[in-house]
Formats: sequence, structure tokens, C-alpha cells
Amino acid sequence: MAPPEPAPAPSLCLWTGRAPGGGVLLARTGRADTRRADTGRADTGRGRVLDEHLTVDADACADARRLDCADVLCGSRPRPAAEAVRWLAEVGCARPACGLAAVPLAGGGWMARGGTDPGVVALPCQVPPQHWLFVSCLHAWLVAGLPLSAVVEAHPRFTYRPALP
Repeated sequence: MAPPEPAPAPSLCLWTGRAPGGGVLLARTGRADTRRADTGRADTGRGRVLDEHLTVDADACADARRLDCADVLCGSRPRPAAEAVRWLAEVGCARPACGLAAVPLAGGGWMARGGTDPGVVALPCQVPPQHWLFVSCLHAWLVAGLPLSAVVEAHPRFTYRPALP
């Protein structure tokens, strides 16, 4: 008898149909590259895996090694805009391996820094702070070669699915 399937992990879909090269970006926890026993090829479902990365909650993590290794740093505590800009600047200087950092804003929306955009980009996307997978979608966006500043122009829509109990 085969072991039971694990409960599906939380996931967040970002639809970007109006963006150049638009489509659907799906972020979910866990490993992206699951090998099929019969072919040895990656089994990625219906789409292709753009990216697999390590995301660390910089507000909750005290382990400097994890913070240093993170591809993506996410703040989990909403901040006022001026404080968010300072936080992103500090994170960028302290963790040069980080390709993207983002933090939710106290009044709604997010602020992010990374990719080819100079400085900080305000993202008025109404994704709640607890949906940190949004930042993974942003990382996939950058890996696809698109600038953060184009996220808003893409008129994104988001769908969050929590893990099954």
C-alpha cells in the first residue's frame, strides 16, 4: 500500500494576462522539482517551473545563516511607507545575496525592492500581509524577466488557497 498523499500546501496564483508575456504565476510552499520515478523528469503539473527559491521571513527569523542564504526576504509586519523604504534599504545592504525583498504596508499594499528597478517600488496590490506567497510570485515575475514596476500595469488578480486540513 502506498503512503497517503501529503495535504496540499498553501498556494497563491497571480494572473497577469495584460502584461507582456503575461500568464499565471503560481507560488506554493515545498519543493518545485519533484522527480517522477518512471521518467526521471520533473513533474510540474500543467505549467513549467520558472524558479525555486528560499524565502525567509526577516521579521521572525533570528538565524543569520538563513537570512544570508535567502533569495527572497519578506517582512511579515506591516509598516508605514517611510519605515518600509528604510527597512528595504537596510535589508538590501545587509543581505547582498537577496534578489528580492518586500514588506506589506500598514495602509494596504506592498513595497518591494529587487530586479532591474532602481530603488523601491510601491505595489498597491491588495494582498493581505499574511499571504507571503505573494512575494514568491513577485520573484517568479522577476525570473521571467519582467520589472517589478510592471506588476501594477498587468492588472493582477490573486487567488489564495490555504492548505487542506
